[in-house]
Amino acid sequence: MKFVFFFPLTNKDNKHKVSPPLSLLALAGPLLREGIEVEIVDARVEPDYEAKVLGLMEDADLFGVSSMTGYQIADGLKVSAAVKKKFPDKPVVWGGYHPSLLAQQTILDDNIDLAVRGQGEETCLELARWLAGKIKLEDIPGLTMKVDGGVVRNPERKVADINAFPAMPYDLVDVDRYIEFNRRYHDDTRRAVSYVSSFGCPHACGFCSNPEAYGRKWKGLEAGRVVAEVTGLVERYDLERVYFDDNNFFASKRRVREICKGFKAAPRSFEWFATIRPTQVLAFDDDDLQLIRDSGCTKFMMGAESGDNAILELINKGNEASDVLEATRRCRAHNIQPSYVFIFGFPTETWVQMKTTLDFMKQLKEIYADTRTTTLFFTPYPGTALTQFGEKSGFKLPDTLAGWAVYDARSVQTPWITRKQKTRVKQIADFYLPWAYPNQLAREKVVRSKVKPVYWLFSQACRIRVGLGFYSFPWEWKLARWLKLT
Repeated sequence: MKFVFFFPLTNKDNKHKVSPPLSLLALAGPLLREGIEVEIVDARVEPDYEAKVLGLMEDADLFGVSSMTGYQIADGLKVSAAVKKKFPDKPVVWGGYHPSLLAQQTILDDNIDLAVRGQGEETCLELARWLAGKIKLEDIPGLTMKVDGGVVRNPERKVADINAFPAMPYDLVDVDRYIEFNRRYHDDTRRAVSYVSSFGCPHACGFCSNPEAYGRKWKGLEAGRVVAEVTGLVERYDLERVYFDDNNFFASKRRVREICKGFKAAPRSFEWFATIRPTQVLAFDDDDLQLIRDSGCTKFMMGAESGDNAILELINKGNEASDVLEATRRCRAHNIQPSYVFIFGFPTETWVQMKTTLDFMKQLKEIYADTRTTTLFFTPYPGTALTQFGEKSGFKLPDTLAGWAVYDARSVQTPWITRKQKTRVKQIADFYLPWAYPNQLAREKVVRSKVKPVYWLFSQACRIRVGLGFYSFPWEWKLARWLKLT
């Protein structure tokens, strides 16, 4: 038996950094253990991916697509249609965040036969048993399907302990291809890959679809297994850095300590990054944080979201703005770079509250200049509490899979923030603050630059702007864009 799995383009111009498709590698492991052949086609690194899919499907039994909301749907539908046209009797199965959240909409598309909700490892094994005639589709939990012109939603599948599944088979893809892609198009000279050590998140942030898609469950791989697999990847692929793609890597303090001790004792050192909550930074004592740093962790990725406590309460974040300030101080003390995500334009958020967040970002920079910030704008995605709140306020969501295919966070305009406000936020957050408080990478760039006086001039001008809080007539921003300095 043979399955072909497809990872569609995540955006039309394919300009984002890429990492191996971990969701598909996770599905492949149990199938390979059962003797089922698996082929993975990743549109982001495969030039003629549609032709490759069609070629592999000649002797395959099932075509699977992993999809998030947005352009992946458009690309996935295009290739699914081609597969269905050439092989009408072979099942086309969709899984991932979007089908998990909107399975009925997904299954109504003529080119999709089945939708997998939630964890897919065991579901895929049972689909193989179905293809072998050993089980009926209606007996497979977590599956949504068409039956006699209608849609049938099978019972939910319980979250499985991921320790029961084998290691992700990275050798199914060309890891060097991903490293080279990032090196060529994103000037990322470090040899790095992503890895997942846990599943799920116990928290319920109002803007996150994870609780709806997978439940508020958390399952972590045993520490010894994480150490063995990660250090093995470092050796096998000559890695300098590992990105943990966990939703909540630091959920278990005991597990974190054991992992860090293992990394520290490994014969080869490497950098690693992971996502952490501000309150988790505060929960670790100084010895723990120093162990984390000594084991190679150089960056914490955190969702700060807002500097306004009323907004933090609205989105059910579970911390106050002061927690983020203290987390930043502790990161500075242990030489760990905090990298925060801020989201503007939540439902009911006023411009005054947005300015509070911009001032808060300045405070973080004043505490620790190496603090990095990423600015996003709230986009209602399926399955989130804030999306439901937004719908009650009149925001209309797409009602078909094709409609979601053109749903892009860069172009969706919500009623809670104007285009003018978006521009001002981006100017301050992504230009003036970073130039006024350059982090280490920016400072190193200045040292290497042949136009140091220009960088110095911009930095000083931006520092004055930020100090005064005056952003009208943004000549520095316009000049920097014209000079292609930003």
